[in-house]
Amino acid sequence: MKRLWTWVKEALSCGRTISFELSKEAFGFTKKQIMFLSDIHAVCSGGEMAGSVICLFIHFLNEYVKKHKMVNMISFVDPSIIGAIGCGSAVNQRTLTVVNPDAEVVYYMDPLKCRIANGEWVDVVDNAIKMYKEDLEKGSEEESIGVPVQTGNKDCGLFVIRYMMEIIHDKELDFANKWLRRSNLVYTEDDINEIRVEFVKYFMKHCAS
Repeated sequence: MKRLWTWVKEALSCGRTISFELSKEAFGFTKKQIMFLSDIHAVCSGGEMAGSVICLFIHFLNEYVKKHKMVNMISFVDPSIIGAIGCGSAVNQRTLTVVNPDAEVVYYMDPLKCRIANGEWVDVVDNAIKMYKEDLEKGSEEESIGVPVQTGNKDCGLFVIRYMMEIIHDKELDFANKWLRRSNLVYTEDDINEIRVEFVKYFMKHCAS
């Protein structure tokens, strides 16, 4: 992280930014994303993760998905498409929505365990499923599962990324049962720092030049 911060302080000084394209393989389309010095500072020193940081980390996760031949099992969605209700905002904090379109099941993972309002959650479910299926023939089932809970007030982005990483590392996609069986599971500081380290390595390889 010190290496990353040393580089970005110079590269992104005086209001400069760094941009990258969303991978069509990961998101189904391309779109330009921009990161600021403040976004990288949040990664290095602790702070709320910007959507662009999460999207870049999804690129890293997608490489694992391709390597392990799971592209027919897992796809990703740009958080900005769902909006503040679905992915979180400065007020709501970040959450993760996982959709199983065939089973019509949507899992809601909130590091703060703060359920969002019923009507808003229905909108999130409908929008998420419509991204995978043009016509919804039956109602969806919603489940809120017992994922590890954050202790700090700025860690929700890191927790959401950690959830995603654990999901794709489970080749059976049995993450819901795993967390139901281990409701007392917690993330250590090392677990969260692992996310930062992986981001730094990916960023320095693909974005730093």
